[in-house]
Amino acid sequence: MLTLTFGVLLAATGGQVYAAKNIWAGDTTMEELVKKIDKGKASDDSMNWKDFKNSKIFKQEDGETKECIEKRQDLSNNLADYEVLHCFKDSDYGYKS
Repeated sequence: MLTLTFGVLLAATGGQVYAAKNIWAGDTTMEELVKKIDKGKASDDSMNWKDFKNSKIFKQEDGETKECIEKRQDLSNNLADYEVLHCFKDSDYGYKS
């Protein structure tokens, strides 16, 4: 039954298998990502924290913004795109509940 379901899914998608893509893929700075989020061109309410934490754009960001994002992740054990946006604009956002 599982094989049949997978076969139907492949046929319905034209044989292409889609993988989840990180919303920061292709961005070289946090500012680029934030602009996409702000314009509604990037959206993810459950960002992969491990991948984001290890990304180039996170690692090169200033300490206050990184700390804010880490606090938002710890607060809910989940990181949403709007939290990254708010932390980039106001690093004190990490302390607001």
